[in-house]
Amino acid sequence: MEFNWTTFLLEIINFLVLVWILKRFLYRPVLNIIARRQQDVEQLLQETTAERQSSEALKVRYENRLADWEQEKEGVRRTLQQEMEAARRRGLDELAGELDDERKKQQVLSERKQQESEHLAEIQALSLGADFTARLLQRLASPELEARLIKVAIDDLDTMSAEQREVVARAWSNGNGAIEVTTAYPLDQARQESLRQALARLIDEEVQCNFRQDPELIGGVRLKIDHSVLHANLQDELKGFVEASRDC
Repeated sequence: MEFNWTTFLLEIINFLVLVWILKRFLYRPVLNIIARRQQDVEQLLQETTAERQSSEALKVRYENRLADWEQEKEGVRRTLQQEMEAARRRGLDELAGELDDERKKQQVLSERKQQESEHLAEIQALSLGADFTARLLQRLASPELEARLIKVAIDDLDTMSAEQREVVARAWSNGNGAIEVTTAYPLDQARQESLRQALARLIDEEVQCNFRQDPELIGGVRLKIDHSVLHANLQDELKGFVEASRDC
């Protein structure tokens, strides 16, 4: 094979032209593309680094926030536990107070029931005593005892206070013009006149009396002036004694 310098030179020229064309139209654009790609990669790396740093910062904040939440939760738990304990103590104190109040109420009720029982027993004893006294007085009652009681009634009429006299006088002025006089035994004319005069002195004017008999009085006298009643007899005294004992 014979070497041809012309062909060799042409091949060299073609190679150089190809190299120039490649460098001109291919290599530089590729380099530019590679450079831009490298810039994009570097920018992406920077962005990734920034995002990683931001993520790490967020992670740190999140972990700190979790720690804060745990502390807050622990604080809330302790506060809630303290409040529940305080509420439990208050509830126990209130319950103890209510139980103490209820115990005091029951004690008061028990004492009141005991007092009522004792009072009822006293009333029953007084009633029995009054009944016994009434039966005894009925056996002891006599015209002589009644005479003494009427004398006591006349003395009481003469010694009445001004206020009492005014009440009796008002009752007399509102009445029907007659005083009803009731005795356990019939009164003779002298005793009737003594009572009438005592009433006249009390009212300070002449009075009319209607005399009647009621053995239930046992002994003594009852004077009815309109709606007012003056009594000096054993039945009313015993009844007043029993009623006063019941009111105690």
